[in-house]
Amino acid sequence: MITVLSGGTGTPKLIQGLMQVLPQEEITVIVNTAEDMWLPHGHLSPDIDSVMYTLAGIINEKTWYGIKNDTFKTHEYLVNSPKGEMLKIGDMDRETHVKRGELLKEGKNLTEATEIISKNMGIGATVLPMTNSEVATVIVTPAGNLNLHEYLIEHPTEEVKDIYFRGIETARPTAEAADALEKADKIIIGPSNPITSILPIISLNGIRIDNAKSVAVSPMIVGKPVSGPADKFMQAKGFLPDSRGVAEVYKWVINRLVIDERDIDFKAKRIQIKKTNTLMVSPDSKRALAKFILEI
Repeated sequence: MITVLSGGTGTPKLIQGLMQVLPQEEITVIVNTAEDMWLPHGHLSPDIDSVMYTLAGIINEKTWYGIKNDTFKTHEYLVNSPKGEMLKIGDMDRETHVKRGELLKEGKNLTEATEIISKNMGIGATVLPMTNSEVATVIVTPAGNLNLHEYLIEHPTEEVKDIYFRGIETARPTAEAADALEKADKIIIGPSNPITSILPIISLNGIRIDNAKSVAVSPMIVGKPVSGPADKFMQAKGFLPDSRGVAEVYKWVINRLVIDERDIDFKAKRIQIKKTNTLMVSPDSKRALAKFILEI
């Protein structure tokens, strides 16, 4: 069994590669929940949804969130209402939020709700929230403290002074997540944003990751993120905005880091650096990277 640590972008591409070489039943994904929030219609768990939609084969690969060929009738109505709607949410995607909200209000925890929804989608892999507690990413900017969605949509050019995770001090990994890490033959930290996607998971009190069986994939290629503001976020936390910085973020939880073949050579204490093509632009490149990771 392999256990993957994932956010909502980057890692789903790798999961597609893993699905080509492993049965879904051998894949467990522990997912960041520090971007979750309640919305008027239900509960948003964007990273969990991106992972589930990927495993179900319905992810919108143009955006890497939402469902392919979704419609936006409700959003188009709401965006013109007095309160508006910040997030562009598809109608089928919205139904996932509604169902999750109903399950949580019925007394289910996030792990239980995720299991029910993923089974309804016919997913064979196991999708686990990192915690059942509420954790929220806070982006500190001159415009004020923003949640990640507010920053990305409404203030993307603002300077990022700091990033912290509200509630992380008291949040604990779920028993299911802890068990998946303990029993995994290999732990893969996917190429999601190291700060806002992976750091919340590895910062949980009580999280135990055996670095001897853990490998990470850098989301940076020649000092630039494949997508998103990972470089800006890494600098805000005092890390170099490149694969060397990624090695520093993960130095206590991995002993191997996969970087792109175009990246500069460097050495990192206690970490073996492995090079291959990490730019996943086709099914073949996703499969090749997945096989490379499983073989090292």
